[in-house]
Amino acid sequence: MRYFGFKLFALAILSFSAPLSTVSKELYFPSTDRDWDTVTPESLGWDVAALEHVIDLVGKSNGKSFLILKDGKIVGERYWTPAGADHAQYVMSCGKSITAFLIGIAQEQGKLKIEQPAADFLGTGWSKASKVQEQSIHIEHMLKMTSGLNTGRRFEASPDKKWFYNTTVYQDLHPLLEKAVGKTMQEFSNEVLFQPAGMKHSRFRFHSFVMTARDMGRFGLLILADGEWNGQQIMKDKGYFNAMVETSQKLNPSYGYLWWLNGKEFKVSVGRQSSVENGPLIPTAPLDLICANGKGGQHIYVLPSQNLVVVRLGDAPETAKQRVQAESAGGSSASFNTQLWEKLMLAVQPQRPNQP
Repeated sequence: MRYFGFKLFALAILSFSAPLSTVSKELYFPSTDRDWDTVTPESLGWDVAALEHVIDLVGKSNGKSFLILKDGKIVGERYWTPAGADHAQYVMSCGKSITAFLIGIAQEQGKLKIEQPAADFLGTGWSKASKVQEQSIHIEHMLKMTSGLNTGRRFEASPDKKWFYNTTVYQDLHPLLEKAVGKTMQEFSNEVLFQPAGMKHSRFRFHSFVMTARDMGRFGLLILADGEWNGQQIMKDKGYFNAMVETSQKLNPSYGYLWWLNGKEFKVSVGRQSSVENGPLIPTAPLDLICANGKGGQHIYVLPSQNLVVVRLGDAPETAKQRVQAESAGGSSASFNTQLWEKLMLAVQPQRPNQP
């Protein structure tokens, strides 16, 4: 059974005279999911047929939820599950980007400083490094994936000397954060993020989060708005926020604080045999795209130049062989990402008669 909720409204196509590069400075923030405003693709000057090709790609590649926000309003939404918009699932490593945001809030509250040794909260012996080596590993190194530890938490390099996508060490941020703020991850997330942004269907689970596409869209919209939600500055520390979504180190310029960044000179793979690959993370996407990527094709894409937030939830979009290739390409579902953004940009920026 497939449930379709894609908003293609039966309205006359409106004239679109503004340049395609023009982006509205105003963002809309929904109060509840039930009254979330929509906007037609026709009124934006989008190519509706091309947009259907995007939806078709997601549906045929094991998608369960797909959401597109323009200026905060829903322009496209479709589900391939009986639960429809209520479908929630484990977002895998998308949760890393959410955790980075929560760490920033904790620092803003004076509960921690990212320059502190992780041992200040995890205690001596949290890793298998020597005491001196362990003291050199700071919270910021865990955010940047430059701790120098391997997946067994053994010391392999001095911090900031090697970039390695280490989920094991990343997960240590959760007990660290709980110790710093004196609350569980669920309690802290509810207080400083879920409730302020109206994310009523999200919960912390197994070092990540279970979420609906609309809750993921809300988080993406919060990032698009530089940490603000409908006039309330949820993250006031602009310095941390900017550092989070910009290159955090020279070893892998395509990585911020647990966020993936497009448009950089090269990226480093996430597999055990890390390799450097030239070119942007997603060559078919605009250079300013940032994204939260999770195993199995869970994605929150944020595109400031177009005021877009795009969310995909589902099962792995590629074959087993392709998933291995994707992992070596520096991010989740690399092949799918390339196809998706190639098709999506054809819909968002259709060729005009006077264009070459």
